[in-house]
Formats: sequence, C-alpha cells, structure tokens
Amino acid sequence: MKTLLIFTLFLISGGGESGRVMGYSGGGVLIKCKYETQYTSNPKYLCESPWPCMTKPIWTDTKNEWMNSGRFSLFDDTRAAQFWVVIRELTVEDSGMYKCAVDKDLAIDIYTPVELKVEEDHQYMKSISVTGHVGGGVNISCKYPQSHSSNPKFLCRRVGTADCSYETSVKESRRWINEGKLYLHDDGKQIFTMIINRLTEGDSGEYWCGAESDWTSDHGYKVYITQVNLRVTEEEPPSKISSSSPSSTIPQSTKATASPTSISTGNSSSEINSSNEFPASSVISVVCVILLVFLIGLIFMIVAVRKRLRPQDVDSTQGSSNYTDLVAVYSNMEETGNLPDSEARVTVYSSLSSPTNPSDSSQHIYDNDL
Repeated sequence: MKTLLIFTLFLISGGGESGRVMGYSGGGVLIKCKYETQYTSNPKYLCESPWPCMTKPIWTDTKNEWMNSGRFSLFDDTRAAQFWVVIRELTVEDSGMYKCAVDKDLAIDIYTPVELKVEEDHQYMKSISVTGHVGGGVNISCKYPQSHSSNPKFLCRRVGTADCSYETSVKESRRWINEGKLYLHDDGKQIFTMIINRLTEGDSGEYWCGAESDWTSDHGYKVYITQVNLRVTEEEPPSKISSSSPSSTIPQSTKATASPTSISTGNSSSEINSSNEFPASSVISVVCVILLVFLIGLIFMIVAVRKRLRPQDVDSTQGSSNYTDLVAVYSNMEETGNLPDSEARVTVYSSLSSPTNPSDSSQHIYDNDL
C-alpha cells in the first residue's frame, strides 16, 4: 500500500510522457529540463536509474553557473526556469531512461523523464584536427545523420568543461549564413560546412559540429556530433602562401550576403574569389599564337604574289632590252649612211614593232621610213 502511494505521488509530481534524445558514440548531448518558477531556488539533479532514483550522476544547488561531475555538467538558469544537462563522451551503454529532477525538501521530488538512445555509426567522424595560420582561414566540413537534415546546424566553441556557445545557426539548406568572420552552409545532403576567416592565435581551441532538435519545445535538445580541434599557428611566409593556394569559390547564390577572403584546410591556405579571373599568362600565350599565325600567313601571301608577278617582269625586261638594242643599231646605220634596202627596212620595222608597249622612239622611226 505504501509503495502504491509513493508511485501515485511520483506520477502527480511530474512523471509523464518522456522526451526522446538521440546521441552518437564519442559525441555529446545537451538536454533541456523545464520546471515551475516557484522551484528556482531548489537544487536540481539528473537521475540515471529507473524510479526510485538511486543514482544521481550530478546534483547541484548552484544557480546560473556550470557545475561539473565527471562526464556530466549542469547549469540551472533561474531566469528561464529551466536547467541544462550535458553528457559528454557518449557510449552505447549510456542508452536508457533518465530523469530531470527538482529536489524538494521533505517532499516527493519532481521528475521529468528523458529517454536517451546512443548510436554507434562509423560514417560520422568523432574527431577531426584542423590547422590554420594567423590572418588566414580554415574550411571545416562535418557529416551529420539523415535524421537531422531538417534541424538547424551550428558550430560551437567549448570553453571550459561544458559551455559550448555559438552566435548563429543554419536553419535553411543550400544558403550561406554569415556571423562576423564565420560562414556556415548546409548543403542539405548531410554535409555541414564552416569557414572561419581572419584567424588569430586566440581562435585555437575545441569546437563542435552539432544540430538542434526541437530546441524551442520543452523536450528540446542539442546533439554534438563531431569534435573539431583547431590549431592556429604564426602566419606563413608569403612564398609558401603563393606556392600552394588552390582556389575555392563560394556558391553564386551567396555572393550577395557573403564574401569571405580566404580559407585553408590542413596546412594549405586558399583564396575565396567570387569572380572567375582569366590568368594573365594564358592571355599572353593566346596573343603570341595569333601574332605568329598572322606573320606566317603574311609571309606566304608575299611569296605567292611575287611568284605570280615574276614571269611578266622577266618578259617585259627582255622585250625592253631587245627593243633598245635594235634602235641603237638602226640609229648607227642611219648616221653612217649604210641603210638597208626597203625589204630589210620592213624587217627592221617589224622587229621594232614587236614590243608589247612600243615607245615614242619606235613611232619616230616609223615616220622617218615613210
């Protein structure tokens, strides 16, 4: 009878439909637990075992501050009348029923059940390492499960043990979102891309790729999928930057809202350029080839023209030379008085009239003979 009474009080004190939380091995989850405002001063804890709750991984009466206990952390936000519980380094064995609890002194505690399921999926990387250089940028890509395709994605930076904060998230697929020097893009095909520009050594640290699942509801949660370890070193010498800089371009649809300057993956940096520039060396090569073809064509044309004109020039030169010789001979005969008879004159005249273009002197000789 006593047991039945206690169980009835448990149901009245908050037991009901449980929230479902999905996590992934090696990652983490942040569970949101709502409570009534009159319990803001009460201690809060997480219960790990079925009712009655015998195991409490974390319990605290501290307000508005992260408290840690092993892999568990708790933050009681009294202004929002809710507390958050973070479970890190998840394993499949962590799957099971949990309860968000409000500790009521001398009374039955208030419980909100949460069902946690942890999956082991090797296609999602648990951790990646990225190196960037001061003044440059990094390009980070994380793969997420299909079940989170419609959920907002985020990149958060973990400061301390539990707090993983971020300024913005991607709520729409195939669109770049910009927040300061951070650019986020979800391709809608399980790839979440992040670009961080203008790196400083202070950007080094631990980051997480994650997704929000129904975060605005009472049973909302956040899942941390892939850990990103970013290391920023001193700026690379200019020679190294110029010698290894593969190009990368942000999609056309994002140019109106996003124009990051550079990215680097691993030890290589690359420039993001929204316009496609034609290399100057290619332009020079094309111009040189065009000029060479033009010169070769001009040379062939000159040679062809000269070949066509050469026979006519030779015939004209020979005709002019023969005509001049005949005139000279006839003039000499005229001066000496040794002119040939009329038949011979006709022959001479015929010879003088043979040029294609007779000169005035031939006409003069013809007049004298007449």
